[in-house]
Amino acid sequence: MRISIRISVFLLALLAAVSAQATTLVHLSLEQLSQASSDVVRGRAVSQEVRWNDSHTQILTVTTVEIEQTLKGTPRRTMVIEQPGGAVGNLRVRVSGTVAFRAGASYFLFLEPAGAGSAFYRVTGMAQGAYRVYRLPQTGEERVIRPFGGLFHTPKAARPNPPLAQTISTSQFRREVSEAMAAPVVIPRRTLIPVAIRGSEEKGVGTVRVSALTTATVYPGRSAIVPAGSLVEGTARLSAGRWKIHWSEVSIRGKRISISAANEASAGRSLNGRMLVLNLR
Repeated sequence: MRISIRISVFLLALLAAVSAQATTLVHLSLEQLSQASSDVVRGRAVSQEVRWNDSHTQILTVTTVEIEQTLKGTPRRTMVIEQPGGAVGNLRVRVSGTVAFRAGASYFLFLEPAGAGSAFYRVTGMAQGAYRVYRLPQTGEERVIRPFGGLFHTPKAARPNPPLAQTISTSQFRREVSEAMAAPVVIPRRTLIPVAIRGSEEKGVGTVRVSALTTATVYPGRSAIVPAGSLVEGTARLSAGRWKIHWSEVSIRGKRISISAANEASAGRSLNGRMLVLNLR
């Protein structure tokens, strides 16, 4: 008997609310995709395998992509993309919103590391970060299929001849990506950013340099994103038995953004490990 587990993803206009078994997906703009991704590439799917993770608790589909062009990140020959779901023996796990890579097909991909220290990558925003390239049979022109046509890009929308309105020329797409990557990142005032302090280094008597990592992804607006795990830096001064912390910078995939926020914390124990919420001003 074949066992099938289906995880359904339902998309709303900007927010995709999913079943309790899956994660919540947010509709990302091209600027947000570009900011959240460590790598933006064009590549061709050359091989795929399905396997258990190391702890044998999750089925993963692993796709090797041969890189044809690098728009952002370090140029490399291949990249390996990890996605949840797949079939192993009689067990199949289906996760809607993942990319159904077609063997030999070319894609523009927005990618981020699959985890700290991992050699694998995942598609940023799931299917939102994969734009398949196809060639018009009549003219030979290359065009890019938009993952969103009002809803998530599904295998049915990836037919050989998708509606022209759902596509864009590769040259125009490259221009749009270039503009999105060059756009300044503006994080508005009153944006709340949860962080956990990971380290502090003494700079002088009563003064330390502090660093923290964001503990959740924050969406300040339609053109900005602060991914979970982003580095936030600042300084702390000891005054009247309390630490007064001023945060001055956040790094988003290596791009350093100036911010201004302040927190206070008791001086009774180490700052390391403290959980705080930054309120940008």
